[in-house]
Amino acid sequence: MAISDVLKNTFNISPKSPRKFIAIDLGTTNSIAYVEGRGIIFNEASVMAFEIRTNKLIALGGDAKKLIGKTHDKIEIYSPLRNGAVTDLTIAEEFIKQIGKKAKITGLWKNAIVLIACPKNVTDLEKQAMIKMCKNIGADFVKIEEDSLMAALGAGENIFAPKGTFILDIGGGKTSCAIISAGGVVESKSIKTAGNYIDEEILKYIRAKHTISIGVVTAEQIKKQIGSLYKTKENKKMIIFGRDVVTGMPKETEILDSEIRKLLIGIFSLITQLITEVLEKTPAELTRDAVANGILVTGGCSQIAGMKEFLSEYFQIPVRMAKNTDTSIIDGCIAYEKKIRTELIEENKKNR
Repeated sequence: MAISDVLKNTFNISPKSPRKFIAIDLGTTNSIAYVEGRGIIFNEASVMAFEIRTNKLIALGGDAKKLIGKTHDKIEIYSPLRNGAVTDLTIAEEFIKQIGKKAKITGLWKNAIVLIACPKNVTDLEKQAMIKMCKNIGADFVKIEEDSLMAALGAGENIFAPKGTFILDIGGGKTSCAIISAGGVVESKSIKTAGNYIDEEILKYIRAKHTISIGVVTAEQIKKQIGSLYKTKENKKMIIFGRDVVTGMPKETEILDSEIRKLLIGIFSLITQLITEVLEKTPAELTRDAVANGILVTGGCSQIAGMKEFLSEYFQIPVRMAKNTDTSIIDGCIAYEKKIRTELIEENKKNR
């Protein structure tokens, strides 16, 4: 189960309510949208493809991702986020609108309660812009919560307990490390070293080492198929196709898991440094909790083979991999619904 029985009891979510609840995990690589009563209505790539002349949407999500690197000059590919941050609110607003249209839900946003998960380093100005964006679409109430907090909750942690929970969330655009206690983030930091960065580094490596130019889609396939952080008994290899950077002609070559592992370990030195910096800034009492309970790892990029073994050997502390690495943030948002509704009821009582 994505959420523990304790959390289910704590957040006894009712399937029926006067105002629809919508939760959004707007990610750099993948976005997930949940609607009360309908479940998850969208879980696809954060990409849109438009025809430039008519400004007509050609593809959304996974269908748009298939067009990356294969379009002509009359089609433009857009993504609402880059490195974990919204780069264009107009594009983000259109993306969110199109999610509702694809799910064929009439009046999806009208008077809805919306929860959006975002990084802690998002400024108040950016948060207000996102709130305004959702209200422009029709939402009545919009709340922004930190994605690390939601990821821990969705992975089954009791984030409201007075104890230190140490979470590492490795997504597509960013990697976040946070210490959580008593319902809030005590210490956190994010870096842009994540899934997309790894893909770009693999792309550069293949070009320099094998003199082949490949696209980010192929680089991602290499990462998923033979990428690992820990040596395994089985040696893996992969045949890739690309363009020879010298002759310009098509070329294929064989890539070994050992060379990709060496590259990944070098990249992950930035992530181990991130973890160390957060631990050094954490109060001693919470550090003790975090070390005793171990590192909780979430995020799509955490599925790289050997992640648990690599981190536990490096830090000499327990490492726990969330069972729902891809959906922990949205699961946390869903579990958080009851708290939001309770806060709204209390606020209405005060205003009477």
